[in-house]
Amino acid sequence: MKVLEIKKYEHRYHQQFKEISLEWLHGYELYEKADADLLAHPQKYIRAGGFIFLAHYDQKVVGTVSLIPIKKDTFELMKLGVFKGYKGLGIGRALIEICIDLCKEKRADLITLETSSKLKNAIQLYEKLGFLHEEITDSYYESADVKMVLNLNNEHRF
Repeated sequence: MKVLEIKKYEHRYHQQFKEISLEWLHGYELYEKADADLLAHPQKYIRAGGFIFLAHYDQKVVGTVSLIPIKKDTFELMKLGVFKGYKGLGIGRALIEICIDLCKEKRADLITLETSSKLKNAIQLYEKLGFLHEEITDSYYESADVKMVLNLNNEHRF
């Protein structure tokens, strides 16, 4: 039986963490210099209060997501990715849900994310989980043209 486990990042999986993100970033022609720091130095973000989760499916690392604090009560969801052969198995949803649960535990009010309109399946998943579109005014990423937020105090999850 295939088993899905979501675990915190461990350095021994650094290469898989990078490969998962680079697969979709290059596949959709979205890679930019701003991506390099998190992919090269995930421990720096973890030391600053962030979290990185890895999806282990049948004992293989196949997905990842990062959750980075941006204010006392706000986290940003970043670098959600699942290897191509493992999409459609609920792995992305499980990764996001663990982030939502952690934010609730940390008593955060808001989860934000910025993404590209090219990532239609990811946007649909965010919408299903209650994220709402918000006007994007300024972004760290050149390719980000979609901003979404999940208000944890007024949550409508499906």
